[in-house]
Amino acid sequence: MLRTLKYLKSYWLYVLLIIGTIFGQVQFELALPAYMSNIITNGIQYSGITDSQPVALTENTYNFVSLFLNDEQKSVFENSYTFVQQGDQTYLTSYPVVENQNIYVKNKTTENLDFLQTPFLIQAMLQQPQMLEQFHVSSPQELYTLISTTPMMKDKIIEQAKTMTQGFTEENLHSQMLVQLKTEYTSLGINVENLQNRYIFHEGLLMILLTLGSVICAIISSYLSSKVATGVSRRLREDVFCRVEEFCNEEFSKFSTASLITRTTNDIQQIQQVLTMMLRLMLFAPFMGLTSLFKVLKYKNMVFLLGYAIIIITLLLVITFALTLPKFKTIQKFVDRLNLVTRQQLSGMLVVRAFNNQEHEEKLFDEVNKDITKINIFVNKAMTTIMPTMQFVLSVVSVLIIWYGSHQIDLGTMQIGDMLAFLQYAIHVLISFLFFSMVFIMLPRGSVSSKRVFEILDTEVQIHDPKNPKQLPSESSPIVFDHVYFQYPHAQEYVLEDINFTVKPQQTIAFIGSTGSGKSTLVNLLPRFFDVTKGNITIGGINIKDVKQSELRDRIGYISQKGILFSGTIESNLKYGKKDATLEEMNQALQVAQAKEFVDQMPEGIHTPITEGGTNVSGGQKQRLSIARAIVKNPQIYIFDDTFSALDYKTDASLRLALNQLVKKTQATVFIVGQRVRSIMHADQIIVLDKGKVVGHGTHDELMKNCEVYQEIAYSQLSRKELGNE
Repeated sequence: MLRTLKYLKSYWLYVLLIIGTIFGQVQFELALPAYMSNIITNGIQYSGITDSQPVALTENTYNFVSLFLNDEQKSVFENSYTFVQQGDQTYLTSYPVVENQNIYVKNKTTENLDFLQTPFLIQAMLQQPQMLEQFHVSSPQELYTLISTTPMMKDKIIEQAKTMTQGFTEENLHSQMLVQLKTEYTSLGINVENLQNRYIFHEGLLMILLTLGSVICAIISSYLSSKVATGVSRRLREDVFCRVEEFCNEEFSKFSTASLITRTTNDIQQIQQVLTMMLRLMLFAPFMGLTSLFKVLKYKNMVFLLGYAIIIITLLLVITFALTLPKFKTIQKFVDRLNLVTRQQLSGMLVVRAFNNQEHEEKLFDEVNKDITKINIFVNKAMTTIMPTMQFVLSVVSVLIIWYGSHQIDLGTMQIGDMLAFLQYAIHVLISFLFFSMVFIMLPRGSVSSKRVFEILDTEVQIHDPKNPKQLPSESSPIVFDHVYFQYPHAQEYVLEDINFTVKPQQTIAFIGSTGSGKSTLVNLLPRFFDVTKGNITIGGINIKDVKQSELRDRIGYISQKGILFSGTIESNLKYGKKDATLEEMNQALQVAQAKEFVDQMPEGIHTPITEGGTNVSGGQKQRLSIARAIVKNPQIYIFDDTFSALDYKTDASLRLALNQLVKKTQATVFIVGQRVRSIMHADQIIVLDKGKVVGHGTHDELMKNCEVYQEIAYSQLSRKELGNE
C-alpha cells in the first residue's frame, strides 16, 4: 500500500488542501462543546452574567461590602467605583434604580476585585431566615445596621463565613458570586432576562457560524479526497493497462484473463476506497482524537473513565483483526475464480448447450459462489460486531460520565456545562478511535489489492526495445531466419530447432505440418510476440531485436488464426491499422478480401455496427473482414496464421488470386500458415515442419517428389488428379 501512496505526489497541492480543510473542520467542531458549556453555565444558570466583578452596586450593598474589607482592599474598592447621585439622568437607562436611590458604578480599571467574593458570600448567608432568627432581627437591613454598630458581631460573622467556605474551591466562590450578582443587578433595575437572551443569542450565533464552517470544510475535503482517490485509481488503471499491452505471450501465461480483469477493476476499486478513507478518516481521526484528548485532560478527575473505554475498544479491535486479516487475501482469490468460471461459461455457452451440461455448469458456479459467499459472510459478521459493541461502549461511557459528573456537580467541583463538554470531548475521542479502526479494517484488504496490482506492474517484460534502435530499410527487403531455435521459458526441449530460410519481396512462403509442429510459433517470432532463443531473424540485414517493436509491427499485417473484431462498425475495424484510410482504400481491401459483396448487401454498408467479438457476423465473414483490415494497412509483410481455414474453397481461391496480384503490385512478402494443401500449393516456398524441425523445403512440385511428410498430408486431402500426378 505504501507504493500506492507514491501516486499522491502528483496531487500534493490537493493533499495539503485536504489536510488544511480537515484541520479546520476539527477546530470548528471542537469549539462547539465549549460554546454549549457557556450557554448552559453562563447563559442559563447565571443569566448571561460572565464577569464576577460587579459593574454597579446599590448604595446599601456598597456600604455592606465595605464592612468586610481590610484597609488595603477598601482602598482598591473605593478607587474602582464612582458614586452616582440619585436622579442622575446619565445612568438612568442602564440602571433605572438611580431614579430613587444612590448607586456606585465601576470605573474602567484593571484592578483585581476577587476579594469581593467573600463579602458577597456573607451577604447571601445573612439573607437566610435562620440567620435572622439567630440574631433576633426581622430583616436583613436591621442585621446590616446591627453589624455596623457592633464590631464583635462582625468578627463572629466573618469567622462563621470562613467556617462555611473552608471546603469551597475557587469555582464554588465564583459560582456563588455570579448568583449574587444576578440578585444585585435585579435590584439595580437591570433587565436580567434581556441580558440572558442576548448572551444566548450571541453564543448560539457563533455556534451556527462554527457549524457552517465545519460543513464547508467537510464538503471541500470530501470532494478533494474523492478527486485524488479517483485520480490515483485512473493512473493505476492506466499503468496496468499499458503494462499489459507490453506483455508478450510469456507474461500472459503468468496471469489468467479473469485475474487481469479482476486486478484492473475490483482490486483498483478497493485501493480507491481505501485511499478515500485514508485521506478523510486517517487525517480526521488523529486531528480530532488528539485535540479532543488534549481538551479532556483539563478534567483530570474524570479522565480515567475514558482510559478504560479505550482499553476495551483496543482489545476488541485486536481480536477482530486477528480473525479477519487472513481472510482478505482469500477473498480476492475467490473473486478471480468467480470471474474465471463466469467468463468461461459465457464464452462457451453454445458448447455447454450443445452437450446439455447446463446443470453441471450451474453446480460449478454454485460451488465457487458459495465459497466466496461463506468467507464474505464470516468477515462481515466479524466487522459488524464492531459497530454495535462500540455503540454499547459509548453508551456505557456516557452513562458513567453523567453519573460521576453529577456527583462532582453536587460537590460543587464541576459545572453542568463542563460535564456536558467533557462528555462531548470523550465521545469525540472514542469516535475518532473508531474511525481510525475503520481505516485499519479496510487497509489490509487494500494492501492485498495493491500487492496484486503491483504484481502486474513489477512483472519484468522479456521483450524490450533496444537502447540504440536501428532503422529498417524503407523498401521491402529479404527476410532471413538464420539457424533459429526457440524454447518456451522453463521448458527443457526446443519447440523449434535450426530453422533456416530466406524469403524475398513479392514471394509467398507457406508453412504446413501436423498439429503442434510449431507453425504458429514460428510466424509469431517475426513480430516478436516471442524472441528467438538462439539464432537471428533479419529484415534487410537488420536484426529485428535491434529495431523498435512499434516500427517492426508497423511493417506487418497480422491476421490471426481466430478472426477478432472489435465493437464499433465495419469502418472502424477497417481503420484500426490506418486511421486515415480513405473510402477507396477500404473498398479495395474489401474487394481483395472477398468481403465487398456481403458488406454491400448490409443495410448500412461499412457503417454496419459490429457487436463485441463480432458475434453478429459469421465466422467466414469475420475472417474476411480481419484480412481486409490488414490489407487496408498496406504493410510490407503479411502473416496469415491459418487464416483461410474458415473460408470455402471458392472464396479461398478467389482471395488468393486477388492477394497475389496485390503482392506483386506492392512488393510485399507473405507468410502463410496452412492446414490445407490447396491453400498453399502455389506458394513460392513451402516449409514442412514436424516436431519443430524442418523436414521439407521447396515448391509444391519439389516436395511432392522428395518429402514424405508433405506427400502424406497432400494425399490425405487431395486426389492424385487434383495434385497433378496423373
